[in-house]
Amino acid sequence: MIRGGMTVTVRGWHGVAFNVLRCSQGQAVVVMVGDDRRRTVPEAHCTKLPRKAFCGVCGQVGCFHDGLER
Repeated sequence: MIRGGMTVTVRGWHGVAFNVLRCSQGQAVVVMVGDDRRRTVPEAHCTKLPRKAFCGVCGQVGCFHDGLER
C-alpha cells in the first residue's frame, strides 16, 4: 500500500524518485524529488523506494551526490 510521505518509483519514469503527496481511490499524486510539478498516476504503478537508493537533491536513482552516508 502506498501512502503520502513515501518515496517511490513510477512505472514509465525509469531512474527517477517521486515523493507521494497523497493517495485516494487508486490514484497517487506524486512530485519528482527536486521538482515541484504534481502528477497523478495509478497507485498500482508505484513501487516503494528505500531512501538510500536515490539522490535527495536531484532525485535520480543511483546518484549519490547528496552526501547521505550509504
